[in-house]
Amino acid sequence: MRKTLTSPYVVGMASRLAGQVVAFLLVMVAARYLGLAEFGTYALGWAATVIANSFIFTGLYQALLRSGDYDRDRDTLFWMNLGVGLAGAAVIAAVGLWAGGLESPVGRTMLSLAPLPIALVWIAWNEAQLVRDKRTRAASLYVAVAEVSALAAVWVLLEQGWGVGALVAGRYVSTLTGLILTTALVRAVPRLRMARAGAAAARKTALPLWGTTTLGMFSNYGADLILGAFLTPAAVGAYRSGARISVTAGDLVMQPLNMLSWSRFTRLEREGDRDGMQVAWRENMALGAAILWPTLLSIAVLAVELITVVFDESWLPAAPIVVLLCAARGMGFVAALLDPVLLSNGRGALQVRVRLANAVILLALLLGIGRFSGEAAAMAHVLTGFSVAGLGLWAIGHVLGLGWRAILAPFAPAAALTVATAGVLAATAPIRADLGPGAGLALAVGAVAVLWFTAMAIAVRRRILVLPTP
Repeated sequence: MRKTLTSPYVVGMASRLAGQVVAFLLVMVAARYLGLAEFGTYALGWAATVIANSFIFTGLYQALLRSGDYDRDRDTLFWMNLGVGLAGAAVIAAVGLWAGGLESPVGRTMLSLAPLPIALVWIAWNEAQLVRDKRTRAASLYVAVAEVSALAAVWVLLEQGWGVGALVAGRYVSTLTGLILTTALVRAVPRLRMARAGAAAARKTALPLWGTTTLGMFSNYGADLILGAFLTPAAVGAYRSGARISVTAGDLVMQPLNMLSWSRFTRLEREGDRDGMQVAWRENMALGAAILWPTLLSIAVLAVELITVVFDESWLPAAPIVVLLCAARGMGFVAALLDPVLLSNGRGALQVRVRLANAVILLALLLGIGRFSGEAAAMAHVLTGFSVAGLGLWAIGHVLGLGWRAILAPFAPAAALTVATAGVLAATAPIRADLGPGAGLALAVGAVAVLWFTAMAIAVRRRILVLPTP
């Protein structure tokens, strides 16, 4: 048991889950001290920073992992990635100046966050070396330690009245903690040298990955940027707080499921077991939907109580956004394993085309209707969810050789459990109304939990649902 619990996979999964929980707690703490406009100001600046940071941890990061001449390339790739970090910092600073500079809350937040991508370059360089040396536990755990440190710092500074500055300072605490920990683990300093051969090879790895990252970042943060461009920080704050609730619920299911699925599909690819891939897809999607759909339905129905109890009544404008994004997340889940299925079958080009088509549809909807309000932006994601589900299921069925009946069959247990969950929530609604938000929320969560655990125990015991395996 000790060996299993301390395995790199379990430690990595636990660290990722801890990161999602900390991110949710950060929003919960911020709600006690900040209004939606203040939180939206930070969310807008942080969205731009996350986009810049993602290019540091994608592309040249993987090039270092794949390098055939590690001693020659590791210094070269540090300096190349430093260029990426400087470019990201410059773009964030330019946007901050365009937004009003130090005289504007948004501009001031952007400028204060702009240096972060530069500092993260060294952390990414250290982390890649840890992963290359198979020290994946250390590469996972330092993130959890850094994020917990940031949460503690934010809480203390909010108590002292720092406002949005507390959230910004928390990002610097996280970065400094990560830099200290990873440097202590790696104990290496980049040397001032460049190798042309290593740089050329790195570009071949980085450019396609940067394209995929661009699409992913737009899907995750495009609405924040468009709302920030056309509306007020309060609209961004309502949207981002609503998104954090639905994203946390989704990622708690998706991150471990994706990791297990990638492991299983790549093994089946090596074995040439196409029938095994069909079984793996059916089993993993059936279990994932049975966990996620009732959870998202419960969050959508209880959105008002959840925000009132966990956050603050002043954040209630986020409630309809939570409902819509839960619906979008539930629809998008049906194509959750698109990437491992297509790439394990050598259909990377089809995977890119499907993802690009969905990104174009989302962009058109955000610019067409999403720019008018946070609810409209969430509705753009709902409408895109139909595209994601339709194109994703078509591509998966085409590659695995599954007809529509076989494609839809794995979702039957989840649909039945979701309907049962809706019945429980409807039956307890009058009692919850009398009890008030706090007690009513506790009653609803307890009733749904009893239903879900009972149903899951029966389904797993009878092998209607099967726990995922690597």
